[in-house]
Amino acid sequence: MTLSVVPRPRVVEGHDGALVLRSPLRVACAEESREVVAVFADDLAGAVGWDVRLVAPTEACDLRLRHDATLADEHFALHVGDEVDVTAAGPRGFAHALTLLRQLGPAALWSRGAQLESWTLPAVTVVDGPRFAWRGTHLDVARHFFGVDVVKRMIDLLAAHRMNTLHLHLNDDQGWRVEVPAWPRLTSVGAWRRRSPLGHESEGRVDDVPHGGFYSVADVAEIVEYARRRRVTLVPEIDLPGHAQAVLAAYPQFANTDEPLEVWDHWGISTHVLNVEEATLDFAEEVVRHVASLFPGSPVHIGGDECPSEEWADSEAARHVMAVHGFDEAGQLQGLYTRRLAEALRGDGHAVLAWDEVLDADVSPGTTICAWRSVDKGVEAARRGFDVVMAPMQYLYLDWLSSESPDEPVAVAPRPFVTTWEKVYGFEVVPEGLDASLAGHVIGAQVQLWTEYIDSVARLDYMAFPRLCAFAEVAWGTAGELGEFRGRLVEHLARLDAMGVAYRPLDPEGTS
Repeated sequence: MTLSVVPRPRVVEGHDGALVLRSPLRVACAEESREVVAVFADDLAGAVGWDVRLVAPTEACDLRLRHDATLADEHFALHVGDEVDVTAAGPRGFAHALTLLRQLGPAALWSRGAQLESWTLPAVTVVDGPRFAWRGTHLDVARHFFGVDVVKRMIDLLAAHRMNTLHLHLNDDQGWRVEVPAWPRLTSVGAWRRRSPLGHESEGRVDDVPHGGFYSVADVAEIVEYARRRRVTLVPEIDLPGHAQAVLAAYPQFANTDEPLEVWDHWGISTHVLNVEEATLDFAEEVVRHVASLFPGSPVHIGGDECPSEEWADSEAARHVMAVHGFDEAGQLQGLYTRRLAEALRGDGHAVLAWDEVLDADVSPGTTICAWRSVDKGVEAARRGFDVVMAPMQYLYLDWLSSESPDEPVAVAPRPFVTTWEKVYGFEVVPEGLDASLAGHVIGAQVQLWTEYIDSVARLDYMAFPRLCAFAEVAWGTAGELGEFRGRLVEHLARLDAMGVAYRPLDPEGTS
């Protein structure tokens, strides 16, 4: 039996018959499952106006949730017979099961304000669970800012595809995006640039339209609570000491130059970085720990990529610090930041991630590496004993072109830098050739949405979907034959239509 759901379940067994559901939907569950049921009830009410009523375990019901502590986290079993029975170990497993249950119904269940008289379910047993613990999407809100509602919408879309991680890139040369009350100029100055490039950066055109925004402490709390209810883990990223021009525009005392700086209005990488004075290291630790504190218990990404060292090489003060530490190259100074930030965050109870450039020097033990430059960097990290999130740009950067067509909207690079949804679907999370004893270091994968050329929700949708649908199945661990997936994807697009997602239409078969 084939179910037109995404991602594809591991085990599906069809039975004779069907179950018809109507409002009010009667649900029996333990106290600890009621929040998951409440989210499901909100979804049904918003989509088709149905009511959900909790009933006692001894009463007749339409949907019953049972706890089984022997199941792995996020795993579940769903059986449709005289009622719907769902078994899981905890909230994430139940949430995934109820998402699958909605996918077994009409697309109206994913809409807003539709009408539905009844819902017919096929009699079926599904036993399912993800292969990989980390199934993520990275969203850059620094280059183009997206507000609370857009972030919450992205959380909904990830949960709808049974993905579990949203990585938020919160600062860059082009903007600082989260309130730090002790350092108010980070947002009063650093969150705003006076213009942005038009078209591709290489064209040299600008729009002369100010752009900016930031999340207040209250905004972050709202996003954190929303993600918690959706069982999506948030990963804040503050990328220092590079990608820092917005910081230096706000607080020039942390620069290596006396030159006045503005929040950068170009794409690419500014050569202006934080200096290596002790006061600047103190500042970096303070703001990173503050931002991390707004995301209690979350992993925290400390960046570590693309940090130019020319200013340090030209700085007498930086050369003195090099001599004190016995460094031979200016680039080694970056390690002062990565080690200090990693140690501080771990001391506060956060797991720490960094981009794979940190492999070019000594890496703090326990750091998880996000391998973006290539698959080989993920292999290197695993061989050196680090856990790895696979994020290679050649497969999983959704700011690349979606096809070879000259009609594609401007992207970060021209052809041949193309990533079709078919290419995403063919990605192997555990690289071929990696020794089986090291495969456990690959904890999952994530797609990246860098937003230099994503300046609206419509463009965000177009670049993310349907490639993110393909990735969801890859990360779940059930990707199979491309043609079979395409058939399910075609039907799944009706759900995206119902959710108002402005996805890129599929090309005719054989033309993409």
